[in-house]
Amino acid sequence: MARIAALVLAALLAGAAAARAEPPKAPIAAAELGSLREQAVAAAQTAQEEERKVAGLAHGLDLLRREAEGRQRGLDESRPEQVELLGILERLARTPPDSVALGSEPPLDRARGQMLIAATLPELRAEAHALAEEIDRVAALRGEIGGKEAELDREREALGKQHANLAEMAARCVVLSRKLAPEDADSEKRLAKLGREAGDLTELIKRADAEADRREKDLLSRATEDPPKGKGNSPAPGTADPSRPRNLRAFDAEHTRLTMPVAGAIVSGFGAEDLPGKPSQGLALSAMRGASVVAPFDAQVVYAGPFRGYGPSLILRHGGGYYSLLAGLGRLDVANGQWVLAGEPVSALADVSGDGSGGRLYIELRRDGRPIDPQSWLANTDQGTGRSGQSGEQRVRE
Repeated sequence: MARIAALVLAALLAGAAAARAEPPKAPIAAAELGSLREQAVAAAQTAQEEERKVAGLAHGLDLLRREAEGRQRGLDESRPEQVELLGILERLARTPPDSVALGSEPPLDRARGQMLIAATLPELRAEAHALAEEIDRVAALRGEIGGKEAELDREREALGKQHANLAEMAARCVVLSRKLAPEDADSEKRLAKLGREAGDLTELIKRADAEADRREKDLLSRATEDPPKGKGNSPAPGTADPSRPRNLRAFDAEHTRLTMPVAGAIVSGFGAEDLPGKPSQGLALSAMRGASVVAPFDAQVVYAGPFRGYGPSLILRHGGGYYSLLAGLGRLDVANGQWVLAGEPVSALADVSGDGSGGRLYIELRRDGRPIDPQSWLANTDQGTGRSGQSGEQRVRE
């Protein structure tokens, strides 16, 4: 994944240089960006389906390994009993019960001895049969584990290619967005500074929001000074940014469903104790290491960068006073001011070696600065982005 990040960075730098060298033809670049966004959403959905498949295979493989280890441990612990059983069977093989001489015992005692041996033999044979079956089962498990490991390796290799493709598409989206709406260097510096200076998340959102408004006013001012031919001198605020998607949806409190940002499960709910005496203001989601992270809803990125104990984080503005925070990220694939659609790849979890416990994504949903429980808003994983339910020319920023 380090190579993927390097490719992303190289693409961003190359794109930024190209943007300064040659102004784009806005309609063509905007159409290309719109098409690329749709492709990225579809590719991310496919990648997350593959992540679920890989996670399922890894879980199944873990269960097989545990079963094999448990059965092998049982065989190892019963080694003395096995030696004794095999010794008895070997002696019986050399001297069958029918040929056993019981010395000068009376006929009645001799008959009782024969009966005792005859009664013991089935039990010994059953124990020997069970031991052979257990040894065969362990061997079969090891063979099945080998096959599953090979399958998992193939799936992981395919997933790695999909992740690389997503990173490349995300980098191209950043480049095209920057071509259409170049970012002010001073704005980037202010955002980086406020990430270090903001005292808490509420302050960070407030100041990042103000910076996004400043950026929108600058774009509107530029569009007014140099309006498109035949469009008059007063472009609408919603059209001042040519990188803004045409089918952006407004956040409807009653009907909106948030896309699951990762292919994973909720492991810690809203209000659960995060630190001693401090309830969590969001959800913790488990996912595989290096998992792709997508936007939960149409939004504008108002902050992309590190923030205190959250690590690399994203703050997305959805409109209507709603914001979402994505934290615990390993890599950021979007830039400040960029527009994203629900399901569009925006980052990835850290892909680091460890104990196999996977990664964690933290998500918060806020309205007017106050955290609210996002769980009831999250769509089921098979519902996709739900873009067909809402469309049209609606502004994210109210």
